Amino acid sequence: MDEQGGLQKEAMTRSERRKRKQRFVFVCLLFVVSACVVGAWGVAKQKTSEQKVIEQFIIALRQEDVHTLKQFIDAPLEEKASLLPLFAYLRKHPEGYDQIRKELERQKDDRVYIKGLTSTPPIFLMKLSQGTYKFEPALYHVYVRTNEQGARIFVNNTYVGKTNTSLMKVGEYVPGLYEVKMVTDEREQTKRMSLFGGERTRIVHFDSN
Repeated sequence: MDEQGGLQKEAMTRSERRKRKQRFVFVCLLFVVSACVVGAWGVAKQKTSEQKVIEQFIIALRQEDVHTLKQFIDAPLEEKASLLPLFAYLRKHPEGYDQIRKELERQKDDRVYIKGLTSTPPIFLMKLSQGTYKFEPALYHVYVRTNEQGARIFVNNTYVGKTNTSLMKVGEYVPGLYEVKMVTDEREQTKRMSLFGGERTRIVHFDSN
């Protein structure tokens, strides 16, 4: 009897261990599934939030809503004039809105751009700053190449300096449509410049006498 009771007890012990193991495996699987569901929900929520912000940004651009854009754009915009070149470009090239949207949507899934490590930055870089989405405009480095010495250079009718070398840096500009003018005592030349995607460094060539 004792031997039979011992066998029954051992069988029950094995059965209990099996049940405990099954419960442990079930709990682990439940934890993994829950984590996956929560993670997927978090990603979906983030993407929905990003998409909503992108649409609000595009609407503000279309409406030329400077007040709203100042809240979105991560760059010093002291006055409306800072955005006028961008508005001018988008009025002339309305397909630019879709280009901005597509670039921003690609950034949601593929954040490969690292500032300073590529010569072709996105028109706007979307980033999360202190819990708020911001859009950082590309800064294009503009140079003037000419053999004229002492020529006066204007960008959108704003004087920026005189030439003293064959390659003069004019400044850094956000996306938009610009006019670069070179004025000498004998003549003046004007070149149009579109800064909207492409290479970060731009060189405007002026003919010499």
